[in-house]
Amino acid sequence: MNARKHLARLGSDDRHRFQGTFERYGLKSGYRGQEVTLLLREVRLLRDNRLMTDHLWFNLTKGFRQLGQLKRGDVIQFDGRVNSYLKGYQTELLAEATIDYQVSWPTKITRVSGGVRAPLPDWWELISIIHRGNHG
Repeated sequence: MNARKHLARLGSDDRHRFQGTFERYGLKSGYRGQEVTLLLREVRLLRDNRLMTDHLWFNLTKGFRQLGQLKRGDVIQFDGRVNSYLKGYQTELLAEATIDYQVSWPTKITRVSGGVRAPLPDWWELISIIHRGNHG
């Protein structure tokens, strides 16, 4: 069974506490230009340590920013609500989209391992860090 189906079974009515391991920062195109994202691996439901998905991407929200400059392996906990989204693309001639599940609206974000972290640098330096990490 697809691990994201476990997320679907949680439903979207309640918020749940999750834990994941920071892998790296990334970039995506958004309506305001380039947006910084972060990748968490091995995302688990904290109450029973059950694996929900092998990875989730999140926007770099204020809550994640406040954790400082994360390093690979940092363990992050957060509350969130499961929701569905259309993954892929769809045109008049071709439908390559499927329904997938993610955790949205993260709150109560904490880092539970890794020690003290420096604050995140300004946007341009963070972009440089992302490019060095992804291409070097």
